[in-house]
Amino acid sequence: MSPAAHQTEDPYTIADFEIGKRLFTTHMAVQLVVRSSEGREGDSLSQFDSLIAAYDFKDAITTLVKAGLHVPRSELVCDETYQDVLYKIIGRTRLGDSDSKESFPTLIQQLPLLDSSNGGVDLTVAAITDQVATGLSTGPPGSEADNWKYTCRLWEDVQVTGEEPKVVETCISNFPTKFRVTIRYCGVEAYGEGRNKKMARHIAAKRVCGKLNLRLVS
Repeated sequence: MSPAAHQTEDPYTIADFEIGKRLFTTHMAVQLVVRSSEGREGDSLSQFDSLIAAYDFKDAITTLVKAGLHVPRSELVCDETYQDVLYKIIGRTRLGDSDSKESFPTLIQQLPLLDSSNGGVDLTVAAITDQVATGLSTGPPGSEADNWKYTCRLWEDVQVTGEEPKVVETCISNFPTKFRVTIRYCGVEAYGEGRNKKMARHIAAKRVCGKLNLRLVS
């Protein structure tokens, strides 16, 4: 299945993600400046990217659903994170039809704020440090840990067939960093997306192996 064919089954698009990411980061940057007692001079500004990484995106999505906002999909697909999904929800709402656009201000108002008094993020330096440490300690799901084996399996098959796979690598997002790798081999095509090229390549290889019924040797 080509990337284009896969995307038609998903209510979200790349445009939703890119627009949502920019709207979210802009909104949170404004909240950080307005609500911090130190304003633009606060040390927290220098840690903004890490602070965003430590934001509870899953809780934010749950909040939007409980508020009755239309969320076409909240569960994760493939190697998505809740951060990705929240960006897509925001972008789709802003870019959607007139009804969804009218609900956009409500969506923004429902997002947990960068303010400890409202159940958001504490802006003190000590609290930010803890949030950053917690966010950075969160690793990828264990189920993804063995994806590299499918890349090895695919290249084992290449040695037999002699057909060289065509690999296309594309950076689809700079913040958060996200790559898409597409592999075409033996008449099939699949793609993977990940935070780095290696992760994306392993996911693409796993999908190609699945389509060709190439199984791992136990």
